[in-house]
Amino acid sequence: MVMALYIYLALALFVYFFPTYLAFVRGHVDWKGVFFTNLAIAWTIVGWFVLFIWAFDVEKRN
Repeated sequence: MVMALYIYLALALFVYFFPTYLAFVRGHVDWKGVFFTNLAIAWTIVGWFVLFIWAFDVEKRN
């Protein structure tokens, strides 16, 4: 029972921070901005989708 709770919590955190993960993996130039904005507004569904779109922005590191 406790293990299932930990798995659920890990999955929930991964989904919550998925826009940050995408921005980091794709080499977004402002992935830290995505992270801090993710902390602030991703709990709203609209905020999460805006961050998801921002993570796919074309700006990339050199």
